[in-house]
Amino acid sequence: MRTSAALLSGVLLAALLPLPANAEPPSVWTHNSSDRLFPYDTRPAQASSTIDLYAARNETEAAQIAIRPTADVQNVSISTTPLTGPGGATLSDITVRREYLHPNVVPIGPGVEIEGTGSKYYDALVENTPRTLAANVTQPYHYSVHVPTGAKPGVYTGSATVKSSAGDTSVPIRITVYPSTLPPTNQSTFRMNNWTTSAGWDYDGTIKAIPLQYGVKMFDANWWRVIEAMARDHAKHRNNVVFADFQALLIPNTTIDTAGNYTFGWESFDRFLKIYKDAGALQWIHTPHLLNGTTDTHGPQLEMLQRAADGSTQMVPVQTGTPEATAYLNKVFAALKQHLDQLGLTDVFYMSANDETWAGADRDAANWMYAIYRKYFPKPLLNEAETNLLDPPATVTADTPRLDLYEDNVGYFQARKQAGNELWLYNCTVPRATYLNRFLMSYLANTRLTPLLAWKTGAVGYLHWGWNYWYDGTNTPIDTFDGAQTGDSFLVRPNKAAYDLYDSIRSEAQLDGIEDFELFTQLAATKPLLAKALANSLLTNSFTSDKSGVAVDTVHRQVLDALASGGADQVYPYADDFSGGSQSWRPKGGNWSVSGGALTQTDTSRWDIVDGLKARAYGDVAASVDLQIRGVNADGGDTNWAGIVIRNLNPTDFGSGYLIAQRNNGEVFVYRNGTALGKAQNPSYTAGQVTRLRVVARGSKLSVFAGRTPVLTVTDPTFTAGGIGLASGGVNVAFDNVRINPDVNPAEGSKVTTSSSYEQDGWGAQAAMDGQRTSDAGSMGWTSDVGTTAQFDLDLGKVRSIGRVDLYPRSDGSNTGAGFPIDYKVEVSADGSAWTTVATRTNQPRPSGVQTVPFAARDARYVRVTGTKLSQDPVGASRMQFAEVEVAGGNLAAGRPVTASTSSEYPNEGWLRSNLTDGARQSRLWNSMGWTSESVPAGSAQSVRVDLGGPSVVSKIDLYGRTDGASTGQGFPLDYTVETSTDGTNWTPVASVTGAPQPGAGPVSYSFPERTARYVQVRGTQLRPDGEGGYRMQLSELEVR
Repeated sequence: MRTSAALLSGVLLAALLPLPANAEPPSVWTHNSSDRLFPYDTRPAQASSTIDLYAARNETEAAQIAIRPTADVQNVSISTTPLTGPGGATLSDITVRREYLHPNVVPIGPGVEIEGTGSKYYDALVENTPRTLAANVTQPYHYSVHVPTGAKPGVYTGSATVKSSAGDTSVPIRITVYPSTLPPTNQSTFRMNNWTTSAGWDYDGTIKAIPLQYGVKMFDANWWRVIEAMARDHAKHRNNVVFADFQALLIPNTTIDTAGNYTFGWESFDRFLKIYKDAGALQWIHTPHLLNGTTDTHGPQLEMLQRAADGSTQMVPVQTGTPEATAYLNKVFAALKQHLDQLGLTDVFYMSANDETWAGADRDAANWMYAIYRKYFPKPLLNEAETNLLDPPATVTADTPRLDLYEDNVGYFQARKQAGNELWLYNCTVPRATYLNRFLMSYLANTRLTPLLAWKTGAVGYLHWGWNYWYDGTNTPIDTFDGAQTGDSFLVRPNKAAYDLYDSIRSEAQLDGIEDFELFTQLAATKPLLAKALANSLLTNSFTSDKSGVAVDTVHRQVLDALASGGADQVYPYADDFSGGSQSWRPKGGNWSVSGGALTQTDTSRWDIVDGLKARAYGDVAASVDLQIRGVNADGGDTNWAGIVIRNLNPTDFGSGYLIAQRNNGEVFVYRNGTALGKAQNPSYTAGQVTRLRVVARGSKLSVFAGRTPVLTVTDPTFTAGGIGLASGGVNVAFDNVRINPDVNPAEGSKVTTSSSYEQDGWGAQAAMDGQRTSDAGSMGWTSDVGTTAQFDLDLGKVRSIGRVDLYPRSDGSNTGAGFPIDYKVEVSADGSAWTTVATRTNQPRPSGVQTVPFAARDARYVRVTGTKLSQDPVGASRMQFAEVEVAGGNLAAGRPVTASTSSEYPNEGWLRSNLTDGARQSRLWNSMGWTSESVPAGSAQSVRVDLGGPSVVSKIDLYGRTDGASTGQGFPLDYTVETSTDGTNWTPVASVTGAPQPGAGPVSYSFPERTARYVQVRGTQLRPDGEGGYRMQLSELEVR
């Protein structure tokens, strides 16, 4: 008893003693899951201490919890609570794993873009067991939550607790679950083919890796346990292509008698597939290549099953094309077809002859094999990884080019896709430099973005050769944790004790990318332009990307918000005279600069140079540019060209979309994938002079104009939407006055019918629809013939909502306003037969500027302007004349000018007055953030105003706050008034708000009875702090209807 009392006294005394000064809980902060953390990272000044995630149903979302003690700390681990949401619903599929620090990471080779410094990188995700953390070393933990398919949409909250001997730290967690649902792994749109080691393939590392690591034998009970773990992992990570060597899996159960008769045994093959099927990971099957390529010692060889001396079955390479090899393939393919038919898997089975074929002899051997295969599989799936082009190619049905091969031959692979081949993408030890890849030293976001690149290019899947190739040729187990490694040959590591696997932050990033593919696919079904614009904001091409995980997470949330919001697709009006630089453009190749008020490209040595417009996308569009060819390469001379690419899959693509270009010899042409769709001569072209090239794309019809003059029309349905770029081939060229009208004014380029038309001296019906509001010698506008009445009809191509017609008078000096009708009426029609008069004007004075005809919004396809009393032209003849006719509808603020009390103009970052009406509701740093006032003292008012261009009938105003991730809603005013005006001086309030909450991604909408207004203004009287000691007012977009 006395001993117990003494011990108790010691415990109490120890508890009362002061703790050492360094015994406080370690520093804890949170970090997104798509950017790496390093052991030398310190807590950022603005670090978050909470986790805020956004997920669809059946999606896994993650973040990192960083712990950095100032002294060694013991018993560190993280515990979690379930997340509780709507109606008490819970999310409990939560996993926390410690990130393992690999000490010996090496570059894959020269020229690789590297994130971080040194050789220590976190990658493997291992057990979250209590452990000691060293002082001044940052240890990240990976927190993930899987949202089940049946989860209720809404906000769920809970916490994680960082436990240690120095005390506990709570990390609040919130996840917003959206209504969108991802399909199960085995019903995915995307096809993920991570080549796995199990049986066959190279009959070396493939069959040795698992036995060496786990101490098992092929096909014993524990070998099958590892296969089961692989299948579970594939299902979890949406790897839905089973890499199964059917021949190798035949070996254990197949007998061959002395006469060479085969009895194929499918038991191991069936068991292998059933494991993946039961796990939910089998949607497609890909068998490894059956041929070994030509070497210095042998020609192409077939992997053939033969009887061994001891009577067992073995694989023996034999020469292709021989009677023996041909007879064998006929036997094995017939048996394979029969068995796959029985399993119901024939239509999901990919056959492969070669891997990375270089030699023509290997291509010929593949075609020999495929010809036999087609006898039994009339609709085959034939896929090979490709690292170079052969002419002719192998007769595959799916092309899988390495990323650099695709990037250099976009037109070739897109043409094959259009002819019916599937397109996949592939990377391995190469490409390097800044190309997307998943090396340990690469930016983690690049691993995530690779599936999105596949989505952008129209590829159906992605292949990588090294998922678990734990082998280096020495026949000894490699150290996958502390040994030298690049990250190329394996994405996961063996959990030997459990016959299981350790995932990695790279495998989780790849999962995020596959989930992104599915979400972008869903968004593109209803909002293809928005989907492509958001994708373009992250990826310009295979080697130019936004490497920020924060940016990728932001776009992921924006996709979820867009799916949940419904509504119409977005449009992005754009104009650029390059007076402020070329920040909105991103080049591929060439020598670009802004000089003399124009964007110039002076490299004449290449024919594939494109400068792509960032973060935007277009379908139906009128796009124009002034271009001046200032010099040509002698190779090609005046047949060299400059122009514009529309609807390309990547903004810098030269081989996708449509190239509309002007040659220096006067020829104008339209190319698709390097093939001419049409060409014609520009009758007004003069070498060395500025020419205005314009294309109007409506559906499958592309109409090309030189100034106002129609030059060429082609019809092609291949590309319906995409980016826009300025292109040059073998020329020194200057571009200026880019103008992109995505049907904001649907009249531009529309079909015109007139009662009469004078088509000379710069006059013509199309000149009133060419996007030029003023008159000059090249484009005066339209004039009727002499008469007492005249009629001007527009066909807008389809029924759409319109609410205004703008009539621009001729504007040639002292003749301005001549020929404008004195009495006229404007009518609209949905079908061209039944007409409704929306405005009648009489006794109109000679105008000096645009005459706007507003009316309540109507659905119409046709617009008619009828002059019932005409005025006289400069020579005294009665005519009706317009320089331009425009039609407005939908969002009347789109592309309109903006003024503000103050404005911080940061073109590089994307803060501009003009970005308030550029169509981009989603804030994207370095692209379009919207408008921000300057930082002002407390109590200062700020305002921003949009000029709609003329009186308009309006009834709704939408305000969008910034939507850039954690900053969503910041800068939205607390107290403000929304008001309208007809003259910019006298204002009528629409709404006055005090204490406004910080908005989310959706609009703050104000509907009101119809009124006529030209100006819309938001006046903020109490602003939010900007975190810099001042106050700002910020909006990403303002829309008016």
